[in-house]
Amino acid sequence: MKYAFLNNKGFTLLDAMLSFLIFSFLSLSIPLIIKGLHTIEKESIPPRYYEWNLFSESLRMEVWGGSGFLFSNEGITFESNGKVITYERYQDSIRRRVDGQGHEVVLQGIDSFEFSEVPKGIMVSVVFKEGESVESEFYHYTDIQTEIP
Repeated sequence: MKYAFLNNKGFTLLDAMLSFLIFSFLSLSIPLIIKGLHTIEKESIPPRYYEWNLFSESLRMEVWGGSGFLFSNEGITFESNGKVITYERYQDSIRRRVDGQGHEVVLQGIDSFEFSEVPKGIMVSVVFKEGESVESEFYHYTDIQTEIP
């Protein structure tokens, strides 16, 4: 009895319990890891309003200094900073072209869109494939008159 700590009978049970604890921990954490990866994947795709805001701000800056706006069923053409800018439909997206060249997709997943003239600016109405509809007005400084005191 005095040499009981020298045998290996208790070590096997302790080893099996430790192995089972590690296996249980790994088995129970797999669903959490998968859910975390799914959340990361879902959050890495920007929401629709981010794309709309980026498109709006880019168009706003170009329209602000633009002139000679020509509207058609397929888009809009105007001059900005000495270049002819065209926003037009391309399949299910809106693309931007400069001087008739290039293919820069600026808005994706659209069902329909319309550029129309409003006093001192333009209005853009877009309906996305999911049915969400947004519109915004952009003004150009060439038509804005300010009073100087």
